[in-house]
Amino acid sequence: MREVIEDYFQTNERARGYVLDDQGKLRDHMATFIDGRQIKDRDHLTDEVAPNGVVDVVQSLSGG
Repeated sequence: MREVIEDYFQTNERARGYVLDDQGKLRDHMATFIDGRQIKDRDHLTDEVAPNGVVDVVQSLSGG
């Protein structure tokens, strides 16, 4: 996952600060999925992405 997301930031550097915190961890308000399954490693982003895998990074929503 880390490699995939870093590749994306090469084309959209502004997204880095919105998606990752200053430690390089996924921000709390972001939900990330690989092929429809939520990733397990939000800190080091070590979840494996298959060559044709689909990664979705979305803002988590909460209501009140």
